Amino acid sequence: MIEMVCPYEPGKPIREVRQELGLTHVVKLASNENPLGPSPQAIDALGRADLELHTYPDCDGWGLRDALARRLGVGIDGIVVGAGSSDLMRLVAAAFVARGDEVIVADLCFSVYANVTRLADATPVIVPLDDRLDHDLEGILSAVSGRTRAIFLASPNNPTGKAIPAADLELFLERLAPEVVCVLDLAYNEYVDPALRVDPARVVERHPNVVVLRTFSKVFGLAGLRVGYAVTHPTVARALLRGQLPFSTSSAALHAAQVALGDVAHTERSVILNEKMRARLYREFDRLGLSAVRSEANFVLVDVALEADTVFERLLRRGLIVRPVHEPRLRTCLRITTGTEEQIDLLIGMLDEALQAAGSAPTRVGSAPWRR
Repeated sequence: MIEMVCPYEPGKPIREVRQELGLTHVVKLASNENPLGPSPQAIDALGRADLELHTYPDCDGWGLRDALARRLGVGIDGIVVGAGSSDLMRLVAAAFVARGDEVIVADLCFSVYANVTRLADATPVIVPLDDRLDHDLEGILSAVSGRTRAIFLASPNNPTGKAIPAADLELFLERLAPEVVCVLDLAYNEYVDPALRVDPARVVERHPNVVVLRTFSKVFGLAGLRVGYAVTHPTVARALLRGQLPFSTSSAALHAAQVALGDVAHTERSVILNEKMRARLYREFDRLGLSAVRSEANFVLVDVALEADTVFERLLRRGLIVRPVHEPRLRTCLRITTGTEEQIDLLIGMLDEALQAAGSAPTRVGSAPWRR
């Protein structure tokens, strides 16, 4: 099934854009990274730490797992550390999915879900998001068959930014067959309204077939080090570990993640900045006559009322990287990361100019219920 896998396409790197277009200043609002960067404590700790780089890292990440167990209120034997949450998605597929099986995913979601399914010689079963761009939980339950081995759900979802209400999620999990593994991707959980935020410990305690995935790439600002973790039932954790390559997470990543986890003040600053900039984006999009999805993440999906690739290219040539959504029903949409005040100033000025240059001032288009 390798020929069926489409390689993941990341947001264009700043260095590449500088070189290709001869630009000196480039701003990237395409990959949902933390604009404040990593915890200063983590940066300082990496500079001072004696990581003994000539020796192999802690194979099971015991120090980080212990810190996570204490923070989350779960047993350490239910935590698995990996080289980013994408690595853990692959482990889930390797442990529970085989040739001829089915895995349920949304039509608009992180592409790696379908990729790891195909790599396991299994079939992704697509259940479209509903008209409001929410997960169709009833549709997912209806799609479960005797061949279904796993379901991937993201809350908030990427690229929509919409979260699953906790009560709806709980009802869904109660109705799901216990032999089906539900992978709950909570990459953006810290950004979610506390009333909607999922408690990994509670979910896993009540539902042993759930694998909660978390990452240090978003609010913790450690995307370049590649470290994530799974929270699940110990039996499931042992199954994941059987497919993991030894020493998959570096000493530097493990150390930085543990320090970043303890820097609560930096996490709080990052969340506060995101809330402020997300609210500003809504105001600016309203002023420009654009519709945006109400997001619970650190990005906003906006309908620019024109072919998104056209607007993307215009912004790119000015030194601003955003993310067009290459899906038929979102072909006029851009996904834009919330940045700093200065970055949003730049974005809004350039976006206004790009829209004007594309023909005329945009007006609200379509009647899809998600449009604000």
